[in-house]
Amino acid sequence: MRHLRRTFVLTACLLIYVMVYKFKQPSKPSVDIENLPVRPLKAFISSSYYYPTSKSLGDNAVALLMSINLLPTSDYNPPDFKEIVIYAENSTSSIIVRTPHHKVTYNDQCQIITIFATAQLIPNVGKIEMVSDDGRTEIPFTKPSYINRDVVVCIAPLFVSEQWQNFLFAVHIYKKYGAFVNLYLISAVNTFYNLMKEYEGDGYLSVQPWASVKFHGISKKIADTHNQIELRSQVAAQSDCLLQYKEAARFITFLDLDDILIPRLAPTYAEEFQKLFDKNEQISYLFYQKENYNAVVTRYGVRFSLKNMFGSMTYKHFRETGKSVVDPLRVNFTSLHFPPQTPKTEKYIVSENVITHLKTIDWVDKTEDPDEKELIEPFYYDNSSAIIPKKDIMDLEDDLRKMMTRLQKTRMFSKLPRIRYYSDLVLKCYNEKYYDLYYSNRKSEITCPGPQFCDFTQQVNIKCVRVNATYSSMKKLMPVTYYYATDPYFSDEMGCYAH
Repeated sequence: MRHLRRTFVLTACLLIYVMVYKFKQPSKPSVDIENLPVRPLKAFISSSYYYPTSKSLGDNAVALLMSINLLPTSDYNPPDFKEIVIYAENSTSSIIVRTPHHKVTYNDQCQIITIFATAQLIPNVGKIEMVSDDGRTEIPFTKPSYINRDVVVCIAPLFVSEQWQNFLFAVHIYKKYGAFVNLYLISAVNTFYNLMKEYEGDGYLSVQPWASVKFHGISKKIADTHNQIELRSQVAAQSDCLLQYKEAARFITFLDLDDILIPRLAPTYAEEFQKLFDKNEQISYLFYQKENYNAVVTRYGVRFSLKNMFGSMTYKHFRETGKSVVDPLRVNFTSLHFPPQTPKTEKYIVSENVITHLKTIDWVDKTEDPDEKELIEPFYYDNSSAIIPKKDIMDLEDDLRKMMTRLQKTRMFSKLPRIRYYSDLVLKCYNEKYYDLYYSNRKSEITCPGPQFCDFTQQVNIKCVRVNATYSSMKKLMPVTYYYATDPYFSDEMGCYAH
C-alpha cells in the first residue's frame, strides 16, 4: 500500500512538471485574424435580366448573376456582405431595394464564386444601378427571351474547340427531337466557328459569346481571375441560359457538347420530360445519369456520316455523374450537374433513360461510304434496346446531307480541322489535374480548375476566333466595386488561347 501511494505521488509530480514546462515554452506565432484587413470585394456581373412579366420571379423583376471574390484568404478577412442594394428608375419614379444573394458555386477550392440575386423593381425600368456605401454603378441590362420553345439545350462554354464531329452529331439530334440549342462559345478553330455560324443561320442553334471575367487594374492577391474561377464561369453560363429562357421554355437542360440525350419514352424531348415530371407535381428537376461510349469518326469533313458515327459506337462500361433537366418556373440557377439543393428543389433520378456521353472519339483516315455500309444501331449500356431506331438514324443522315449540299459551294466541310491539337491537350490536362485525382480518391490534391487551368502553346498555323469585349476601369467603392463587359464579339486576331 505504501509503495502504491509513493508511485501515485511521483506520477502526479511528473504530470505537474510536464504541464508547467509545456506552458513555459514559447508558443508558435499565429495569424492575428482579427487584425487582418477586410477583403475588398470585386463583383463581375455576367448577367442582368429585367423581366417586365415573369411567371416565377414576379413582374418587373431583375435577376443578377455575378462572380465575386467573397471567400476569405490568409491575407484578408471576409467582409460583412449579406445583401445587394439596387437602385432603379423609370421616367416618373425610382426605387431602392435590398435583397439577399444566394451562392451558386459549390467548389471550396475556388475563391471567386458565382452568386445569384433577384428583386422586384418598378414598371418600364430605364436605368439600373448597383449601390455601394460610397457610390453607385450603372449597369447594362437586357430582357429575356419570350419566344415560346418546348425545350432549350444549354451547351457549356466551348474553349479552343476543334470537335466538329460532336457538334454535327448533337445539333442534328437536338433539332430532330424538338429542342433549340443555345451554345456558349469562348474560342474555336476558325473553320469550325464558320460551320457553327452557318448552322445558326439555318435556325439549329444560337451561338452566344461568353466573355471572360476581368477586374481591370486589380491585383491577383485581391481577385485572381486567372486561377480562381471554376471552369471559365461555366456555372454562370448555365445559369445565364436558364434566366435567358426562363419565360420562354417549358424545359431547359444543361449539357456538354459530347453529351447526347435521345428520348426513349416518347417521340420528343418535351413529351418524355412531361411524362417524368408528371410522376410528382413537386419535382423541380430530372437527373439523367451518363454512360460513356467511344466513337470512331473520319477526319475528313466531306466524308463525314452520322450513320457511320452511330454504327461505330461502343460502350465503355463506365458511368459518370449526370446532368439535369429543369422546370424553369421552379429553379432560378444551377450548378455544374444539378441545381443546388434548397427547400424548393425536389429531384427525380431517371432510371428509364440515360445520357450517351461520347467520352472518347477516334479520328481516322479510313472512311466508308454510308450508302454501302450496313446500318448498325448502337445499344444501351444494358443491351435492353437500341439507343436510337434505324429510321431516326436515316432521318438524321438525310438532314446532314441537305446541309452538306447547301454548303457545297463554300467548301465549308472540306475546310474543317483534320488534326486534333488543343482537344488532346485539354483532355490530357484535365485528366492529370482533375479526373485522375478525383477517381483515385485524391480529392485533397485538386486545386481550383480556373480559366487558365491548362496552359498551352499556341500554334501559328492553327487559326482561331476568340471572344473579346469592352472592359472599363471602375472607381473603387466599398464594400463592393461592380464590373461588367459590354459589346462582346468574336475576333480572329487574338489567337486561340488567352494568357
